[in-house]
Amino acid sequence: MLITLRYFWFQADPYVFTQLGKQKQNDKENYISKNLNPVFGKCFEFEATFPMESRLVVQIYDWDLIGSDDLIGETVIDLENRFYSKHRATCGFCSDYATFGYNNWRDPQKPSMILKQLCKDNKLDPPAYSRGKVVVNGVTFLGEEFVEDEGGTKKPTDEHVALEALKHWHEIPGTGARKIVPEHVETRPLYSPEKPGIEQGRVEMWVDMFPMDMPLPGAPIDISPRKPKKYELRVIIWNTDEVVLADDAFLTGEKMSDIFVKGWLNGPNDDQQSTDIHYRSLTGEGNFNWRFIYQFEYLAAEEKMVIRKKESTFSVDKTEYKVPLV
Repeated sequence: MLITLRYFWFQADPYVFTQLGKQKQNDKENYISKNLNPVFGKCFEFEATFPMESRLVVQIYDWDLIGSDDLIGETVIDLENRFYSKHRATCGFCSDYATFGYNNWRDPQKPSMILKQLCKDNKLDPPAYSRGKVVVNGVTFLGEEFVEDEGGTKKPTDEHVALEALKHWHEIPGTGARKIVPEHVETRPLYSPEKPGIEQGRVEMWVDMFPMDMPLPGAPIDISPRKPKKYELRVIIWNTDEVVLADDAFLTGEKMSDIFVKGWLNGPNDDQQSTDIHYRSLTGEGNFNWRFIYQFEYLAAEEKMVIRKKESTFSVDKTEYKVPLV
């Protein structure tokens, strides 16, 4: 779940609170410190009975060490209205039909089952399948003939062509030109009762609904943020050459320099390291055979280094920064 908060919240420690009827899930312990664009990557599950439990409330709070937490904003979803929508907004279908992997088909009903039920609800003849083709109310749709399993074995299937018909459901005569909701992330505005009508940010999320009298879906997709990997950087300082001679020898007046090397990864105030000093170099050369060692975390997918540090001595938590490696 990606949250974007308005700019006038100078600092926020946001977390998610969800409620459906009397059921509540509070994720306060996983608040994200000092972030106006947090990525929560959380999945919350509820069991609901319509019409008693149909109002889903998603709230974003700002965690406070002292006093009560502040409500940043909330969004409310009428689940019953969605469930009975003729656009079938219960579980968006993927762009492709797969039987394994992260994009595995997660609806308990396969595309062919969904298409058959939709034809029945709209009083249309059942879909007519042949190899790589399906005809729905006089409209022909083409697709793949086989589906590949995790072992690489190809098996004949009608699911690809059924899915193609679902994608173009609104183009079929007799369907009321209604589009079936595809898999997507919806962006919803956040509002606060204290500031009516003024958007307090946006939440990116989606809602899947699965009837209890149908086969249970598989495990939810893991959308938690990627964790950076820890690395150790070693920098060898061997020698220097042609260093500018900036000092004058006290007795002879010759040009000279006391040479040393310093370096840092996160900033000169955080992890600065220095070599020993090569005193009174007359040529700009210095020999060190010195090693700097830095511990850091790296997100390969984003090609960024992750830095965590306290902004001040009074900060409770460390603030996370992502810095590109150059």
